[in-house]
Amino acid sequence: MIHNITSFMRNKNFLIRIVSSYVLVGLLIIGVLTFVITSKVSRNLTNEINRSADRSVEQSYNAANILLNSMYDNFASAFQSADVQYGFYNVDFNTTELGRIGGKLYELSNTNPLIHSIYLLNYQKKLVFSSLSTVRTFNDFYDQEMNQLLGNLQPSKSGIFFSRHIRYDIDTRQYDNDLISIVYFNSIGKNANGAMVVNLNQQTLQRMIMSGAGSSSFHSMILNKQGTVISHTDSSKINTNMSDQSYVQKISASSEPRGTMEITQAGRSYRISYIKSDSLGWTFIGVIDYESLLRNVQEMKQYILSVTTILLLTVLGLGGFFTRLIYGPIHRLIRSVRDSSLDSRQQKPVSELDLLSGTFAYLENKIQDLQTSVTDYQSAKRNEVLRLLITGSWTDDAEMARKLKQVGIAFEYPQFLVCLLRIDSFRSLQDAYKQTDISLFKYAVSNIAVEIGSDTFRTVCFDCGEDEIALVANIPEDMTNADQRLAAALQDIQMNVRKYLKLSVSAAAGTLVHGLTQIKLSWSAAYDASRYRIVLGPGCLVGQDFSETREALQESQVMLLEKQVTDSMKQGDLGKTSAAVGEFIAKVRTASFDEMMLVFAQLLIAIVRVSKSMGASDHEETRMDIGSLSKQLYLMETMEEIEQWYLSICQNSIGQRDQQSLQKNKWIVDKVLQHIHENYSSSGLTVDTLVEVGGLSTNYMRKVFKDIVGQTMTVYLTEYRFAKAKDLLLQTDLPANRIGEMVGFENTNYFYVSFKKHCGKTPDHFRKQAKFNILEDSESNV
Repeated sequence: MIHNITSFMRNKNFLIRIVSSYVLVGLLIIGVLTFVITSKVSRNLTNEINRSADRSVEQSYNAANILLNSMYDNFASAFQSADVQYGFYNVDFNTTELGRIGGKLYELSNTNPLIHSIYLLNYQKKLVFSSLSTVRTFNDFYDQEMNQLLGNLQPSKSGIFFSRHIRYDIDTRQYDNDLISIVYFNSIGKNANGAMVVNLNQQTLQRMIMSGAGSSSFHSMILNKQGTVISHTDSSKINTNMSDQSYVQKISASSEPRGTMEITQAGRSYRISYIKSDSLGWTFIGVIDYESLLRNVQEMKQYILSVTTILLLTVLGLGGFFTRLIYGPIHRLIRSVRDSSLDSRQQKPVSELDLLSGTFAYLENKIQDLQTSVTDYQSAKRNEVLRLLITGSWTDDAEMARKLKQVGIAFEYPQFLVCLLRIDSFRSLQDAYKQTDISLFKYAVSNIAVEIGSDTFRTVCFDCGEDEIALVANIPEDMTNADQRLAAALQDIQMNVRKYLKLSVSAAAGTLVHGLTQIKLSWSAAYDASRYRIVLGPGCLVGQDFSETREALQESQVMLLEKQVTDSMKQGDLGKTSAAVGEFIAKVRTASFDEMMLVFAQLLIAIVRVSKSMGASDHEETRMDIGSLSKQLYLMETMEEIEQWYLSICQNSIGQRDQQSLQKNKWIVDKVLQHIHENYSSSGLTVDTLVEVGGLSTNYMRKVFKDIVGQTMTVYLTEYRFAKAKDLLLQTDLPANRIGEMVGFENTNYFYVSFKKHCGKTPDHFRKQAKFNILEDSESNV
């Protein structure tokens, strides 16, 4: 018996859980309801109503704050429009201008159902334009209250909300409304040239921000700074003044932007919640009548007690019914699983729930594998079919239509227009991300393009490889301005890609064609147009007729500009080289794409040839390979990149040539210095002799020697001879004339004169002075 019970509980634990859950739910409902009824229902309901009242006030505040501030900003922008400003400053209006200004006001008044009317007052001509009527003079204007209000306002008060009531007739039509007026002054300093007045309908505002906010126990209202009611759940109180109410006075005196308070009036308790709007100058107030609320709570208590009893009986009856209803299908499912081959994976399941969980997990994995395989196949097949479509690599229209249908593509109209989206800075993207990430970027761009383009056309997008994404638009035959609509859609696609993906894409549109067989022509035109991104830059939109604006280049001008670049390179002047390359780019950018690339290739060949002649290509870092450089050239996306690329090649070549020249010159100067050190004693050693040793021209040898050593050859030779003469005077007792001969001075008198001029003393005096100094230093040390 015990074994049977244990086996039943182990194998039927799912059934036991269901039964237990009903029992627990019933007990929980009874316990919770009893506890709530006896202890917390009154407080909870009161708090909930308080929160509802606070939310209602806050919702009214948020709705009014957003609605009126946005309306104020919108009309502030409209206030600066040309037609409105024209109405302020013009002094001589014709019929057309009057109609245009009136039409502008009428158009503005229809932009929002909250607007009752709009006035435009020209102080110079004393005219009033209105969206309700034709232009009138100040004296004939039907809303004289507004004239008086504006006369009492300073221009600095522009933008303030005024609550007022109007009652006037216009052409037999009566107007009797509560309005909120917004005034925009057109002024210079303290002098007003005119004003624009936007009148809002208070009843409409009340319906928009206080719909459903009132009841017998709760009232919601909006007051301005003067205590006048702007809006009230009781419409009869609009425009009444409530500043004498005690709670209104307390709220006005409070420095807090929002809060609550409880008051007692006429023996009844009230709860007040309020929010102050600094931007509108209004206060949003909610008033709760506690007496009415508590009466409702007591009635609710009695109702809940009755419902609890009924619910308890219902739970007991429905528990058994639903247990049978729920477990019956589950039991049949479990039996079916056990009878199937799926159960062979599990030899002895612990429980029915484990059996179902394992079975569903197995089926889920199988379904996911199947979905992945189908999706991958469909995506690859779809791209293959669309590539065939745009390249024209097919002959049978019916076969192509069948293939398109197989991949879920059906074109409704016979007209097509192909566009090409190209991701800018694609090489940088490849360096920063893996190929799978780049594929996700392109997939996201395609989704954005389809979502935006499908609003106007039947659109299909797919990945064309590299940085390209093709967009095929199916154009209805009766659609007008298809090119303009497509251009607008492409601009929207570019903006959204930049906004959501932080990527820049260039777009190019092909020609409008008829029939599937002509799609390849539209694709070819789009591809040709997309190549002009190199001229227009990243994020450009290239039209199909852009290539027609290109100009043919004159070969003589190109050759001249090319020669300027190579000549400046040979001179080693980077400034001139940069200017020459810039001038070359500026001239070439007006040509067709094919001609541009041909000219750029010619310039590349010329630069490489000059670089090799300068010896720059021998260096490992600047090795010039036409094939490699040509590939780099065709990867450039903008003219600026090409210009910087050419300049870097020129700069490297010039720098390497200068470096090699500097090393060679240093070797020559070292050779000359060595010759001086070895042959300074020869009287025949002169500058001309040293020039011959260096092997350079006289002037260039002088310049190179001075640039490296910092002295001329004459000065260096003379100083070196005198330095050797000083050493001999101090270290030997040889006569001065003999020392002069030993350091290369054949004329003794000339040696004496030159030595004194150079050292300030004669050779003998120099020797005696040096010996005296040595003797003096020895005595001082002793």
